[in-house]
Amino acid sequence: MPYRSKATVQSWVDEYLTTHTEDAVVVTVLEKDFTPGPESGMVVVSLRNASTVTYIQAVVDDSGPHWVVTFEPRAEGFDLDAPGVARLASDLGAIARMCAYLQERTLAAVAELAP
Repeated sequence: MPYRSKATVQSWVDEYLTTHTEDAVVVTVLEKDFTPGPESGMVVVSLRNASTVTYIQAVVDDSGPHWVVTFEPRAEGFDLDAPGVARLASDLGAIARMCAYLQERTLAAVAELAP
């Protein structure tokens, strides 16, 4: 599906970030599995105070395409004080909003492709 290409996903992320400047997370769009193609866009999000690898990607199942957030496992735990937890909560909120935005854009793109 062309709506998940790296270029399309990058344009959606850029648009999102210009309208959500309060979201302080660092976002990078990569080729999923490093293979260019129509289903290759993957959004990597760097958390400000946790080194957990976090990314948003589109998956397709019987209900259609939807975006999911993946948190890769960590080798060790980590401690945060109250301000650190607040920053982590803010980062997670930003990821949730971006994921929802990508889902909205995908549903609109699918509707445009429908006969």
